[in-house]
Amino acid sequence: MTDIEQAFALLAAPCTDEQFFSRALKALTLFTGCRWAGFAQPSDIKGCGEVIAFFDGENNLPPFKFELKGSPCERVYQDNKCHLIFGSGLQQMFPSFELIRKLGADSYQAEKIVNDNGKVFGHIFVLDSKPQQENCNSNEFFRVVAQRIGVEYQRHIVTQKLEQRHKMIASSEHLMSFVDRHYIYRVVSKGYETLFNLTQEQIIGKSVTELHGPSVFKNQIKPLLDRAFQGEQIQTQIWVHPPHLKNPLFLSVHHNPYYDPSGKIKGSIVSAHDITELEQTKSKIEYLANHDSLSGLANRRSLFYQLEKLLDEGRNSQKGLAIAYLDIDNFKSINDNFGHQVGDQVLVAVANILTRTALHQDIISRIGGDEFILVTTFECQQTHRSNQAHLNSLRKQLHNALCTQLLINGHRIKISVSVGLHLVNDFSAEPSSLINHADNEMFKQKQRRMIGNSRE
Repeated sequence: MTDIEQAFALLAAPCTDEQFFSRALKALTLFTGCRWAGFAQPSDIKGCGEVIAFFDGENNLPPFKFELKGSPCERVYQDNKCHLIFGSGLQQMFPSFELIRKLGADSYQAEKIVNDNGKVFGHIFVLDSKPQQENCNSNEFFRVVAQRIGVEYQRHIVTQKLEQRHKMIASSEHLMSFVDRHYIYRVVSKGYETLFNLTQEQIIGKSVTELHGPSVFKNQIKPLLDRAFQGEQIQTQIWVHPPHLKNPLFLSVHHNPYYDPSGKIKGSIVSAHDITELEQTKSKIEYLANHDSLSGLANRRSLFYQLEKLLDEGRNSQKGLAIAYLDIDNFKSINDNFGHQVGDQVLVAVANILTRTALHQDIISRIGGDEFILVTTFECQQTHRSNQAHLNSLRKQLHNALCTQLLINGHRIKISVSVGLHLVNDFSAEPSSLINHADNEMFKQKQRRMIGNSRE
């Protein structure tokens, strides 16, 4: 395996473990041929930067802080460009920056990392003792690594917040109450005053139905209380929506039967606490793990998961399954002529067009760069010719929708796509194999169009 192949393999590996940043930086050194790579951001200490991860070609080094002034990293945040390179003479340009002298670095290359709102929150960089030259391939790889690290770092921050909220919840006051067998609140804690916007005195003696509403009581709360009245201890999570609150609450609830001295169950002790923010944070983490941060479409991980489900279902179904692999023609020239920000907006526009064009049950995914996947199901016909006619109709539909002109930031940009289609005949095949078939068809279509255009 070549260094470049190994770099792509490292970057494509699952990003669910803590070693992702190390793998991404190693991929960066392999692709660029540089000795050192790092991921840095401005520190919470004014005037300082912080290297979150640093790879020296063999080992991962501990994080460290440094003074931004007089460093090449300072230039990254001052410059309007996303990509910055100092090809040689690094020590002469930044004589006061100790790290460069210590490493013996002579060249530096960096790419900004932006969040979903377009705000710069960090950058990746490579250093080397030899001169570096800028080229389009390394720039694009820099950009892909920056996007991946940006998404994973946001997910990392959200996970940290989730852990902090776990600790906060563990030390917070619970909602405590005693509900008798007639579903009447007999004892409530102070927390219930906020939940119902009533005093404890106003709550005690009221029924669960009266406070939560008939529907919530019947469908959510009564079944749990009845189980507790039968002697069962229950731990569960439920959504409740007290009438005076604008939004529902997600509660972690414990029900424990309460016995009198004679051993009879008199009611249930209910202990609950609000974990709405925790649930929302979990949902955000799940979303980041399964969606492309730029377009909002399913990412590669989500695509493979959904496609595997369709293949399993398709073995016992009469439905046909087709995969469309779409590549924007000459997308590099759009980035070169109008800049990456406009290029990103083109990708978002293509994602929106695909979403409008596709059927509700279709899977739409952006798997990287300017490449998109659409997986669609259809009523399978008896003959191969009929199924092929369906594919031709789908190709025409996609071409009609995506060969168009976009108006972005005052620029009229003409776009077109090459579409490769693969009809799934073997539902036991690996998803990656099926996608490769569609990719190969797309490449053939692109070549045919290029040959046709050259003859004209």
